[in-house]
Order: sequence, then C-alpha cells, then structure tokens
Amino acid sequence: ASSLAAGCGARVAAYVRLMPPKQLQVQQQQQNPQVLPAKEANLFKTALKFYNGKKYKKGLRSVDQILVKFPKHAETLGIKALVLNSLDRMEEAHVAAREGIKSDVRSFVCWHALGVLHRTEHNYPEASKCFRTALRFDERNDRILRDLNLLQVMMRDYTGYIDTRRKFLEQRPSLRANWIGLITAYHLSGNNQVALKTILTYEDSIQPVAEPEFEHGELLLYKNLIIEQMGDMSAAIEDLNKCERLVIDKTQHQEIMGRLTHQAGRFEYAEKIWRDLIFKNSEHYAYHQALILTRSRIPYGQGLPDLKLPATPYDRKASLPHLNDDQVATLESVYDDLAGAYPRSNLVKRVPLTFTRGESFKRRLLAYIVPYLRKGIPSLFGDLKALYTDKDKVAAIEEVALACETSLRTNRSLPLKQDKEGEQESPSSMLWTLFFLAQHYDRLEQHDKAFKYLEEALNHTPTVIELHMFKARIYKHAGNLALAAEAFDSARKMDFADRYLNTKTTLYLLRADKPTEADRMIGLFTKEGENPVIYLAEMQACRYELEKAESFYRTGQYGLALKMLKAIDKHFVDIRDDETDFHGYCLRRGALRAYYRMVEFEDDLFSQPYYVRMAKGFVRTYLALHTKPAAPKAAEIDEYAGMSEIERKKAISKKKREDARKQVPEPKAKGKGPKGKQLPEAKPDPDPFGEALATIPDTLKEASKYITTLKLSVPKDVEVHILACDLYARRQKYLLVLNSLRKLAKFVSSDPAAYRAQMFSLHTLHKVLEAGGVTHPEVRQVIESEIRDICGGKTLAQMHEAHMAQGPLTPHLRTVGAEVSVLLDPSCAPVQGAGLVDMVATANTYKDCVSAYGLLQHTIANPATTDAFQKACHKKFPQATLFAPPQASSSETR
Repeated sequence: ASSLAAGCGARVAAYVRLMPPKQLQVQQQQQNPQVLPAKEANLFKTALKFYNGKKYKKGLRSVDQILVKFPKHAETLGIKALVLNSLDRMEEAHVAAREGIKSDVRSFVCWHALGVLHRTEHNYPEASKCFRTALRFDERNDRILRDLNLLQVMMRDYTGYIDTRRKFLEQRPSLRANWIGLITAYHLSGNNQVALKTILTYEDSIQPVAEPEFEHGELLLYKNLIIEQMGDMSAAIEDLNKCERLVIDKTQHQEIMGRLTHQAGRFEYAEKIWRDLIFKNSEHYAYHQALILTRSRIPYGQGLPDLKLPATPYDRKASLPHLNDDQVATLESVYDDLAGAYPRSNLVKRVPLTFTRGESFKRRLLAYIVPYLRKGIPSLFGDLKALYTDKDKVAAIEEVALACETSLRTNRSLPLKQDKEGEQESPSSMLWTLFFLAQHYDRLEQHDKAFKYLEEALNHTPTVIELHMFKARIYKHAGNLALAAEAFDSARKMDFADRYLNTKTTLYLLRADKPTEADRMIGLFTKEGENPVIYLAEMQACRYELEKAESFYRTGQYGLALKMLKAIDKHFVDIRDDETDFHGYCLRRGALRAYYRMVEFEDDLFSQPYYVRMAKGFVRTYLALHTKPAAPKAAEIDEYAGMSEIERKKAISKKKREDARKQVPEPKAKGKGPKGKQLPEAKPDPDPFGEALATIPDTLKEASKYITTLKLSVPKDVEVHILACDLYARRQKYLLVLNSLRKLAKFVSSDPAAYRAQMFSLHTLHKVLEAGGVTHPEVRQVIESEIRDICGGKTLAQMHEAHMAQGPLTPHLRTVGAEVSVLLDPSCAPVQGAGLVDMVATANTYKDCVSAYGLLQHTIANPATTDAFQKACHKKFPQATLFAPPQASSSETR
C-alpha cells in the first residue's frame, strides 16, 4: 500500500509539472480559495498601497475588482472593511469584516479589521477581544500588538498592558522604547517596586552616560518620582543628589529637591533652596509660598490642596494656614530683607499682604497701592481681590483707599510722600483712585456707591475703556443684564480691533439671552467666510457653547440647549480619543513625567469644570423635559395617531431627517484648498433645532448616564447629589435616593440647598411608603430603617423646626425654610409668604430674593403677597429687571 501511494504521488507530481501555469493557478484556487492568482495578488498589493496612502476611493475600486472574481477572499474583505471604515461607511464595513471571518475564521487580517471598526465606535472591550483573537493566529504581528497595547492603556487594563509591553521587550530587548514602555506600565499600574527594579536593570544594561542628555535626565527624574511615591524621602533625596550632574533642567532639579526636603522635615535646607530659586525668579508665587511654609516650620501639605505630583505642589489659590504672631513677625523680617535685595519685585511687596495684620497691613498696603494709582494700572483691584475673604482686611483696604481719595481732593497728593515736598500728583491718580473705589464697593454689593464713583471717574476721563467695561460689570451684578450687554457693547465700539472686548460683549449678550446677536458679534473675529457657530465648534470653544446652552435653557428652548451641550460632550470624547496620539509620542521623546501627568489628566478628564457644567446642564434639561415633554405638532399627532409613544417619536424623527435631505440642495463648491482645489461645503445638519434630542423616549434614563459619571468624577460636589435625589426619585429608584441622601448628610447643616433636597426626598419616601409604592418586603424594610436613621427618631416637622433653630437665618435659609414648611403644611402658606416679604429688608443682593420670588409665584401663589414682595424688591434693588413692574422699560432704569 505504501509503495502504491508513493507511485501515485510521483505521477501526480509529474502531472503538476506538466500542467500549464494558468491551469495550475486555477487548480490551486479551487483547492484553497484564500490564495489569489498573480494578477489579483498584484491588485491586492495595489489596494494596500492606496489604503496606506489614504486614497480610499481608489483602494475601494481595487478590492471590488478582486471580489468580483473571488467574493470569498477573506483578506480582501478585511481590507475592504478598513477602507469603508475610513470612508465613514460603518455598516458596510461591519458586513465586509464579518463576511471575511465567515470565509476564513483563522484570518488575522479580518479579526484585526473588525477590532479597528469596534475601536472607531469606542467599543473598546469588543475591539480588545478581536485583537486578541487576531494574535492567536499571528502571535508576532507588531501592528496588532501595537494596536492592542494602545487599547489596553486607553482602557486602563494595566495587567494586559504589562503583558503586551513584556512581549515587545522580549522581541527587541535592545530597543530603549521597549524598556521605557514596560517601566511606565508597571508605574501606572501602581507597582512602583517592580518599576524601580526594571529601571535599575535597564541602567545596568547600557553604557554609563558621561554627559547630560535630555532623555536620560528625564529617566533619572522619573525614577526619582517613583522613589518619592514609594514614601522613602531620604532615599529620594539621596538619589536626586546623585543624578544632579546628568540633569539638564537645573531649575526643575532644585524645585524637586525643595519639595522633597520639605516633605522630609528638613526645613532649613528647604528654605535655602527656595531662597535660591527666588533669587532666580522673584515673581514666582509658588516659591514665595514654599518659603513661607518652610520658614514658619509648617509641615508639607498642611493648609494646601492634595495636588498630584510631579505638578507644582504649591497653589496660588490655596490659602495659607493660620500663622501665630511669632511666625508673622519672623516672616515680616524675612520679607523686609527680600524687599531690600529685590527692590523692583512686585511680588515681594505683595506677598506680605497675605499674612500681615493690623497697622502693619495698612502700612504695607499703602506702600503697595500708591505706585499702582500713580502709574494708572487697572489690574490693582484684581490683584487685591483675594484679600476680600478677611473682613478686617476689607475694612483696612477701604480705609486706605478713602484716605488716598481725601488726600487727593484736599492736597492733590497721595498720603505716601516719596517725592519733593509740595509736589502734586498727576490728575490721572484721582481717576484710578475713583476706579478702585468703584470696584471696591461693587465687590461689597453696594452698587449705588459704586455707580457714584464710576460716574465721577467717567466725567473725569470719559475715554478710558476700562471704565465702560466696569460699568457693564456693575449692571450685571445689580441684576440688569440687558443694560450690562449694552454698556459692554459701548466699550467695544471704542476699539473695534480688540478681540477681548468682542469676546466679552458676546458673553454678556448670551447672559442677556440674546444668542442671535451674540453669534453676529463673535462672527466679527472668526474666520472670514465661515459660519461662526460651526467655526467655534471646530475650535472646541466650550465656554461659548456652555453659555449659549444655558441661555437656551433659561428661555425654554430645550432642544437647542441639548444640541449645544451635545457638542461639548463630543469635544470631551475627542479629547479622550486624542490621548492615543500621545502614548507613543511621549515615550519616543522620553518625556516620561509629562506622559505621567497626561495620563493623570485624562483620568480626571470628566472632573474638569466645563464637563461638570455640561453634564449638570444635561440633567437639568432632561428633568425639565420630563416635567413638560416637548410636544409634537398637531399634524404629526394626527399622522401617527395609531402608534405607541415610542414608535411615534421614532417615526417623527425619521420623517424629519428624510424631509431635511429632500429640502437641502446639492453641496456646492466653496473656497479653495491648499493646492487650489475646490472644497465642498459642510454636510447639512439633519437636526438643526435639536428636536431629536428633545424627543427621546426616556429622558430620565439618558440623564442617569451623566449623573453616574458625575458621581464618580466629582463625588464632593453637593449639587450633583441634589440632582441625583430628584432624578432617582422620579425614576422610582428609592435605594439610590437613600444613597444620595447619605452623601448629602455632611452638607445639610451648612448648605440650604442640600437641606431642601433632603427634606423633599424624605417627604417623597414617606408618601411612597404610605401609598404602598414599595411592595418588596426587604426593600421596604431597608428604606424604613434608613429613614429612621436619618431622621433620628423625629418626624419631618420636628426635624425642620430643629434645623431652623440651629443657625443664622440667612435669606437663602429663610426661603428654603418657607418652602419646606409649605410642603409639610400647605395651610401655612399665607404666613410664610408674609415672612418672605419681611425678609427683603435683610437681603444683601437681588440674588437672595430670586428663589423666594419663584416660590411666591409658583408654590404659595398669592397674588397680593407676590405683588408686595415684587414692589419691596424693586424698591431695594431698582436695577434688577426681574422685579421691575411689567410696564417699566429699560429706559427707566439707570
């Protein structure tokens, strides 16, 4: 049998050798459909070149030519999927990739292509599965390994990331980037001990570095950072001393040494380092703050925020801890010496104002502000604004400023006489003194006095733009946003070339709820020929879009508000996606500490102020839509009357998209590209008014996505938990309501808004339990137990009475107290309304009365009481348009 088989095999081989080449290729294709003939193989290579050269349409034509003859060729289908992905034809791309896998389940090209598609759609778990499957069939494919490695660090899958980086190192141990990648993988995963050991192994494997190099110096500072995070400050200081010769950035080296010695409690050495740094740059606030802490022997981190290293550990916004008299006296002596050494340094004169008190503070303040008033520097008040948290210093600032005014009016000279006896000041000194006093009284919410000083300054010199800008600011603080926008526009017209004035005018117009005028205004400085809204979206102008969204929300245009908020959400998604570009770049450049800061920034991306405001705006808007859903047009109601609510909304949205496509003309050529080519216009917006966003079936479910993100990103934000209580109560998620109430508990005593949310949520839970809304016995038992724990055995009325008797009755607390009282006992509404009218006399700003006015209008609903409250508010705050009589026009206000 074996000899027969051998003879048959020999005859088949002879037959194949005698077969013509074309017939041989056909037979091979029939035996293995994944093998292409020579012509199609060349066409396949051409398609790959087109894809790599980003000529996607030509690449698509090439693969289609192959698939006409060989429709089951898996690799061609995989390349087609990648090309279609680049052309944004995702559905067709998925079909092609899955067809390729069906044709050859072992094709790593198809699995890789499917993973790329999932990655484009931000479905990272599925993409990771596809890349891992592709590696099963081609374990040493560098391209797939790189994609998987990038995906793992994006998902923060550090266990898999370490395994992938180890494979890279095993393949090419001589490549520096592979060592750096493994070191950062261990460090990011929190395994500092192994990361340090890997760095030491790498240092032993290379030739000793004799001269300072940037990349090697960065590696040494990165190693020092790892040692510091391990908590061994002595070892970190010793290591930093060893690497000083090889570090190029000596200033950075000194800053790190100052921080380490401060943490180690070596105050004298740390003080010397910070003095040396002040000698290099006496205008660096962090150096002065560090000098104050080390000279006062205050431990590192006390009174300062917990900032992540290796960022600057000293923050200008952080308030210093309380200093005793001995510490203050010592620091005064230190800064007197520094003032002699650096006579031209403004910060050396400014820093003592943060810790001095009494007469010493007045003396130093006068010496500090006189040169500013004499030279006419408008930023003086902005520089001193941080001192207004101390009431004693506020009184001292007012006393010194009034003394300057009096001296100028009587003697035409400032109190501090440094010039010849009898020499008079320039008239501009009086102007800037009046301007400072106007800013001072505006800060104290004394708008009448602020207007008085500002008008005198305008009469003195009406051409100073800063005065007109500040006039708009006073109007804004006084509650007249329309006049504030007009005043800022007047300032803008004094200098049409000033971009700052144009931007601020746009901001004031948006706050006055004039978005159309704001678009026209901001369009004056956007790219010529571009739609300003589209241009600003491309520039990711989050502040403009946020202010516009909030304007739409205030005017009840919820669809447009959601559209603006969605644009901001997309910006943050893009920022997160842009992270992929930096993982490889930072490691190649050797900027390891910058890379570590970038990863930390991305981890905290959703705690950024713009994102937090955007997410809260989404939740508020969806809650408003849940209260009052967006109503469809009458014709649409008749047309879709036979459908369910969900089906009707989907059909309406689909019809609107189809109508928009029919009405939009063909795109026309617009402008010229870099090589003179005509560029097509942007695609038409299928939902220009955000109606599709405003008519989604379940608004509360959509809002829950943002609340979940906020609770993880900013867990200490009280407003997030207030919104969560309202949202979960509407969704009947009562255990989640209790969870949010637990988070609110520590804010209740100090924040009236938190107390209101607590009482309303507890009242809702009581009503639900009484009505039998919770049927599960264990859930009901948990809710009852938690309510008893929160209430402490008291009724809601007893809790409310005890809370109102605890602290000072601020206007906000009185308003909340009235609202809760009416909630618990509706019959007390007339009494509470009268109390709110009496409250106006104690209000400091018009904002103290806004919520009370809404309560009177919508809850208490007593026209006589509301009218009396409105008149009292209008008398006390005549500029606030909210309380102006309906017949009053803007011309009747100042």
